[in-house]
Amino acid sequence: MKVQFVSSISPELAKQFEALREQKGLKLISAEREGAPLATLPDNLFGFTFSPVNESTPLFAKRQFQCFEVHKLTSGVVHVLGFLTENEAATFFGGKETLECHLFPEPQGDSTRLVEVPLERIAKAKPVSRSGGNYMPLTLDPA
Repeated sequence: MKVQFVSSISPELAKQFEALREQKGLKLISAEREGAPLATLPDNLFGFTFSPVNESTPLFAKRQFQCFEVHKLTSGVVHVLGFLTENEAATFFGGKETLECHLFPEPQGDSTRLVEVPLERIAKAKPVSRSGGNYMPLTLDPA
């Protein structure tokens, strides 16, 4: 399902998001389930939120400016999609050391590399900054 982006994401990047959803067989959260806590939602869906690492993370069907896309996969595995710098992404994908980073919901400055962060790798998350690109400060465990 194509999602209309209300953001600064380019059409090329929107296609990358769409390809990831299709590859995983994800469906957009239904209107009836919008706002429900992530933990209560069925597997294999995606939605959008401003608070991606909260226990009661609500998901919505419409992407708003500078909000995160969240994928709930099979067996309740959850990924938060966002953007890191190339150096941060290399450390993230290397998976051998702890990473302190700012995950952005949209490309911001040097943070232009799209990544999928599994919740189980998040050791510590601070509240989303409401300025400077709406980033989320994270400490990520090695893979």
